[in-house]
Amino acid sequence: MNAEVEDLAGPFEVANQEAIAFAEACTDGQWTAMVEGEGWPVGVVVHPIAAGHLLMLDWLGRASRGEAITKTASEIDADNARHARAFAGVGRADTVGELRRHGALLAHFIRGLTADELDTSVPFGPADGRAFTTRQLVSAAAGHCRTHLADARGALEEGPC
Repeated sequence: MNAEVEDLAGPFEVANQEAIAFAEACTDGQWTAMVEGEGWPVGVVVHPIAAGHLLMLDWLGRASRGEAITKTASEIDADNARHARAFAGVGRADTVGELRRHGALLAHFIRGLTADELDTSVPFGPADGRAFTTRQLVSAAAGHCRTHLADARGALEEGPC
């Protein structure tokens, strides 16, 4: 394993651990509190972090092979809305389990990327087809965690979360 992939995997793992710690610390009332601007409960905002790990696995695999990522931002928005409806009652334990499992899979995949794979550039549909390298997508994995986590934290005015 080279130092670069370790440096890329580390921030993702820290962000995922923050999401796990947040979910574990939430009370039942906090877990079901509505997130302003999203219209979803905290739990429904946190759960897509774990689902996003699997999507990122797919994207990183495609990018590392030089395959374009064609899903658009509007398609992702529609997927997110469907996910929110499907997981409206998701529990903390299920979410934490998925964060752990999916996060471990993603970190393992990141650590297996080669320098050539990291440098591979592909059209990225969510950014209107602009070229992104696999390395840039890896960096976005931690940002995805932190964005959803910030929204969930913002919904809670006080408490351990």
